[in-house]
Amino acid sequence: MPNYTLPDGFTVKNKLGAYSHDELEKLEGNFVFFRIAELTAGKGPTGQFDAAHLKAIHGHIFQDVCEWAGHTRDEKIRLSDGTIASEPQLMKIGGRPFIPGSEINHALDRFSEAIRHDYHLRGLPRLEFASRAADLLVTLNEIHPFREGNGRTQRLFLKELAEGAGHMLDFSVVTKERMIQASIAAHEQGDNGMPHRVAALRPALEAMTRHNFPWNENYVATMEPGHSVPAMMAGVAGDHFMARSAHAVLIGQGHDLPSPIPRLGQEFQATASDWPTPESNPRATNRPGVSQ
Repeated sequence: MPNYTLPDGFTVKNKLGAYSHDELEKLEGNFVFFRIAELTAGKGPTGQFDAAHLKAIHGHIFQDVCEWAGHTRDEKIRLSDGTIASEPQLMKIGGRPFIPGSEINHALDRFSEAIRHDYHLRGLPRLEFASRAADLLVTLNEIHPFREGNGRTQRLFLKELAEGAGHMLDFSVVTKERMIQASIAAHEQGDNGMPHRVAALRPALEAMTRHNFPWNENYVATMEPGHSVPAMMAGVAGDHFMARSAHAVLIGQGHDLPSPIPRLGQEFQATASDWPTPESNPRATNRPGVSQ
């Protein structure tokens, strides 16, 4: 018996007295936000981007929330209720298992060695760094070393690695739902494609915030080049447009719209063209690297 959860089998045991998953999410928010802010300000643990560093980040983020913060799921942790928590076998509902607990330590060692072998990704141009960082994120997701909190720990780990390499990883324009779907795709199909379109996504998310639209609970993404998607027009701003498809909120380039431009609420179909790259947009090459 893993002993990680309360009797409902879903809510993890916690220090906050929450008895449901929704209650726990609400209660832990401020604590986790504060600890992440500390890490972002350089007040948290430092390390060599190895297993110990990853565990230290998880431990710092969730120290107020759970007794097993900083421990991988294969470890046997005695909890205050007298039970011993350990969950070497873990999978998403309906998905394939993450690596067995017995392999976590070896997998993290290989992960750390790959970072050392690549000189902590220093000296790489922006796009090459983004590609390599995406590979690392997929690898960490495959390992899924912790019972909960893997995503937030992975992102903080990669952001610190990026800063040391002279780049900035910006997850602020990646919605919660999109991150979940991207993680599932990476784990189930080996798809780690994340387009570098922050400039188009950010104003769209700001507009949705102004209109009280719950964008973080929706799949919001830029259109994939070459794809043709039926959608409903939601608005045009500057060089970009926003539309709703059956499953997502899509951001596209204005020059891909049919003529005449569809009216608000009108259904249409557009084929996405290639997005500008730093090489095709000289102004972008003069800014610090931003990778999504």
